[in-house]
Amino acid sequence: MKKKRLWIAVGALGLALVFFWFVVFALAARTLLRAFSEKESAAAVEASLCAEDDDNLCVLYFSVNSLNRMVIHFRLPSEQYPLFYVKAKSRDTVSVYSCEADEADAALVRCTGARAPLGETIDLEVYAADGDFLLARGVFLVSAIAIPTPLNLPSQIPAAEETETMEPLIEDGTPLPEPALEVEETPIENVSPAEEIPTPLPDDAPPPDSTPSSP
Repeated sequence: MKKKRLWIAVGALGLALVFFWFVVFALAARTLLRAFSEKESAAAVEASLCAEDDDNLCVLYFSVNSLNRMVIHFRLPSEQYPLFYVKAKSRDTVSVYSCEADEADAALVRCTGARAPLGETIDLEVYAADGDFLLARGVFLVSAIAIPTPLNLPSQIPAAEETETMEPLIEDGTPLPEPALEVEETPIENVSPAEEIPTPLPDDAPPPDSTPSSP
């Protein structure tokens, strides 16, 4: 009986020790996460609209593409700036913007996502693609959006212009004479009187006298 009670006491003490160490590890992990989060917040910079002497990540302007998606144009403080993506909050809706470097200028980055309403504020948070930690944040007023200008293509092909007939000219500007037409002459054969075709008489003419004349 005494051994049974002893084993019960040892088991209870072991459970208490396990619970104690569990609480210690939980508190330690919570403290480390809070410290890491505060470190990230301290490392994040305040992003703003670009100025001439701006050394931080900044926004050049907002635009929309042909698919009516918003494009945020960033300028990097250096070419070694890490790759990132953007979380944009507008009207209690959070959208993720994918980003890509400009092919013509390595210091420019375009991030594309959902279009924000014109005249309202948008809260941007920039996160590193590798490590997913906060790089910069800022609140912007979308007061203007650049819209691409569509190309005006003609709907109908214009009719070909009629070309006026011009007279051929020689070098001094005098028109060339028109070529003479050659007419082939048909020879007329001599016809004997006997073979002449009689001329028909008119209808009201008297009939010729058929009575032979006296000698």
